[in-house]
Amino acid sequence: MIKKSSKIFFTNKRRETLDYYKKLSFTVNYDFGFVEREGLEMIFHETNDEDSLCNYPIHGGNALDIFCMVSDAEELYNELKGKNARIHYELKTTDYNMKEFAIIDPAGFTIGFGESLND
Repeated sequence: MIKKSSKIFFTNKRRETLDYYKKLSFTVNYDFGFVEREGLEMIFHETNDEDSLCNYPIHGGNALDIFCMVSDAEELYNELKGKNARIHYELKTTDYNMKEFAIIDPAGFTIGFGESLND
């Protein structure tokens, strides 16, 4: 049985990225590069490569590295924006009936958060 999963990212901006997620109320383990909040877990490893392999902008303007379903997208949007999160795209209602937005971290990785309006 799978209990959880963690996305592993490689970045040359590890410390800056970990500090960013700490500012957004994630639990951060600086020794291992782990960040976690409410079931979203990520691991950041240091690399000397100049560029991180982010989906954005390689795959287009709204490309994401992770997408998370949430219970109240507007509340989370307001919280993260109030903590000076870098917004990748603003809160919107999509034509596929989702309320969603996305943030982008210092390494360029993007995380989308969405709430189904069909539920």
